[in-house]
Amino acid sequence: MSQDPAAARHLAQAIAAIDAQLGEGYAAKHPELVASLVQSSTIEAAVSKGYGAHQEALGLAQSLTAQICETLLRLKPKFFGG
Repeated sequence: MSQDPAAARHLAQAIAAIDAQLGEGYAAKHPELVASLVQSSTIEAAVSKGYGAHQEALGLAQSLTAQICETLLRLKPKFFGG
């Protein structure tokens, strides 16, 4: 069974952070703290990724809107004469 590299990274970072703050081996004795920190890191990463996707979609929508407006302005004489 292969392991998710992001999950493995979050786990290793959580263990290292807990042990750095609370003493070597503390994470191993408190798996609930490790789980909580991994969950928080995963949620934060997902929110960040979602925000990035939202920004990208917004940029594309703005670009398409500008292109549509430019096209309509060029076609205006054909629609309304002039």
